[in-house]
Amino acid sequence: MSRDKRLQDRSIYPHWCKDTVRFSDQDGAGHVNNVAVCAYLETARLTFMRDMGLMANNDGTRGISAGMTVSFLAESHWPGQVELGTGVMRIGTSSITVGSAAFKDGACTAAAEMTVVRLKGKTPHPIDRELRAKLEKYSLPGF
Repeated sequence: MSRDKRLQDRSIYPHWCKDTVRFSDQDGAGHVNNVAVCAYLETARLTFMRDMGLMANNDGTRGISAGMTVSFLAESHWPGQVELGTGVMRIGTSSITVGSAAFKDGACTAAAEMTVVRLKGKTPHPIDRELRAKLEKYSLPGF
């Protein structure tokens, strides 16, 4: 599903952060390695989760990654910055699916769908009205 072309449109993303392309992110052919791309997308997801209040809270709730589907769309190279857009695709009872994309030098190099589950202890915990309202403000158009 992350081949959805809508995820490649930088104008849809309401939340942004950046990461640095490191020399060590390259493979033997001089391309940024797929594992490094996944690490950039992790930065996007975790920054979004932090900003939404889904990291470990005093009440014992936290958000954890439950899955990620990535499409690698274009080569990229060191050096530089990668811009990371993120937004909410779906809100469930105790989980959200976020869409995210990595952009470097004007090109979308990867797009992903990532599921985050809200837990209290080891049990899924419902997304309350307040958090749901906050997340809805970051909805991706058309999803």
